[in-house]
Amino acid sequence: MVTAETMMIAPFVIAIAVAGIWLVSLGVTHARATDAAREAARSLARGDPEEVAERHATDAAARGSRIEISRQRDAVEVTVSSPARLPLFGGVGTTVSGRAVASLE
Repeated sequence: MVTAETMMIAPFVIAIAVAGIWLVSLGVTHARATDAAREAARSLARGDPEEVAERHATDAAARGSRIEISRQRDAVEVTVSSPARLPLFGGVGTTVSGRAVASLE
């Protein structure tokens, strides 16, 4: 009897474990996007060309990330958007973004 009850609960335990792993993955992806945006913003603030800054962001961000750069008069803003896919469900997921602003030197 205990075995049958355990087998009925097993799918729920697995679903909760997958959801927990995905939440941790979201946090890691967000941190990588924020770090990538910060690296690119620092690079642009130092006066590096946009290509160099984009390379810094691409190296630090998750694969498939989108990088947006906008310049104001005395600052630069970089937003990195990264896909976060749900494990075991390849196409299902969301987009996580990180943003950084740096004053021009």
